[in-house]
Amino acid sequence: MTKLNYAPEDCKILVVDDLSTNIQMIGKILLQENYQVSFALSGKEALSVLDKNSCDLILLDILMPGMDGYEVCDRIKSNDKTKNIPIIFLTAKTDSDSIIKGFKYGAVDYVGKPFFTEELLSRIKTQLRLKKQNEQLESWNNLLEDKIKERTSELQSANEELALLEKAKNNFLMLISHELRTPLNAINGFTELLHSSLKSSKHSEAIKYLKQSSEKLIALADSALLITELQSGSYLMDFSRINLREMCELAIAAFSDDINNKSIKIISGFDEGSLDINGDYNLVLCCIRNLMHNAIKYSPAGGSITLKTSKANNHTLLEISDTGPGFPKEELGKLFRLFGKEEKDFNEGFGLDLATAKLIMDIHSGKISAENLPGGGAMITLSFPN
Repeated sequence: MTKLNYAPEDCKILVVDDLSTNIQMIGKILLQENYQVSFALSGKEALSVLDKNSCDLILLDILMPGMDGYEVCDRIKSNDKTKNIPIIFLTAKTDSDSIIKGFKYGAVDYVGKPFFTEELLSRIKTQLRLKKQNEQLESWNNLLEDKIKERTSELQSANEELALLEKAKNNFLMLISHELRTPLNAINGFTELLHSSLKSSKHSEAIKYLKQSSEKLIALADSALLITELQSGSYLMDFSRINLREMCELAIAAFSDDINNKSIKIISGFDEGSLDINGDYNLVLCCIRNLMHNAIKYSPAGGSITLKTSKANNHTLLEISDTGPGFPKEELGKLFRLFGKEEKDFNEGFGLDLATAKLIMDIHSGKISAENLPGGGAMITLSFPN
């Protein structure tokens, strides 16, 4: 026997038939099963009953004077209040055309007259079970929709709060960077003056270290300011056609002292074709300078740095490789994250440079990748769309 997911005494069934003897017989069967039963002797009376009271299922005769069962069914299904009530036709019209017509009007089942009690009860139980399941699903769906609306509202509020915090953070970083720049420039100017005046002094090494430290702080402030502007979208882009070879030569010239001090050999392998790309001059130069700075920093004395360009898949590629220790394998996937590295000695000044390069390439719809070379050293590849 099929297990019910409802109590019969909680179910209301409306029986519609123009013959009182049929109503009495059906009513007796239903009452013995503990269903609540109401009756109507015509289609008009049935609609009046439904207008005042709800029900869970309707047993409807087709052949009735005045308004037949088809019209009653059509009116019930056209009413938003009653359209979900399952209707079982209970009639002697069991030819296929009549059955099909009844389904077109919205009936869910058919029981022919004369009927078997067990068959009638089985069909009633099936339709009531389906109705209760649909109501339960609708209830769960409404509950889920309410939860989704609640969570969406919470997420929206959280996102708005995060946006305000992000804006406040960016404004703070920009302010701090600007405020740091002014005194640092003054410190750097004085250390430059001291360094020039006291080259032969016993304090010259200390002054040199002070000068290098102030320059490093200025570079850090500039990087923090640029990252903030790029992330917040406040940086004003100025795109033009720029030459990638020229950018590389400027970056090499900027670090000529460091290159000479470490006796690093610069190897150039520029493509003979056009090396013009569409980009922001200052940002592209900054990107290449950052990569050169790190390549020089981690290259051993007497090592080499190779700059090579090529064309592939409608992109211009720039590869910068060195003969340094390479990247730890476990860190290759997170080199371009801001503050993503745990080994502070290895990453000192390194995370910001690569993170800034990644932001710059993103703005240019380009790509940046890193890999360790089989023979030792590491290579960074920039890919600019033509």
